[in-house]
Amino acid sequence: MPDNDLTGFLIIGLVFVVADGQVLYRGGRRYLSGPDGGEGSASMAWMVVTVFHLVSFGVLALLSVVGPRWSGSTAALVGRLGVFLLLMAVAHVLTLAVLARRRQDEIVETRFQERETERPAAEAVVEPVPGQPGPHPQVSPDLGSHGPYRT
Repeated sequence: MPDNDLTGFLIIGLVFVVADGQVLYRGGRRYLSGPDGGEGSASMAWMVVTVFHLVSFGVLALLSVVGPRWSGSTAALVGRLGVFLLLMAVAHVLTLAVLARRRQDEIVETRFQERETERPAAEAVVEPVPGQPGPHPQVSPDLGSHGPYRT
């Protein structure tokens, strides 16, 4: 690939990665915050989108040096961009899956905490065995000492 085609490919690829990363970050931050506007959602979205950026930049770098026969024509440039966009779409879908999983975990945790605060903890009440008077009833004997199989 001549230098102009390689430079053009890298610039176009960088623009796509940065733009898609911003879409993922802003949407992911809102998606993770949910109705209560959780504070930790921005940092989680940033970490996930950072991984997306690293993977996408790595794919872009690899595609810029792979296949030296793919050089010299507009068709080659469009072909590289097509392969890059397809791989970036896969990275985008995987990033969305990670964000969705994180949101689902937060929803489950929130509902679990709400359930725990709604019902008071029940105290254990020990009732004596019927027919045994007094505060210290006898405990039933161990089954091993009265059965046919003694040790």
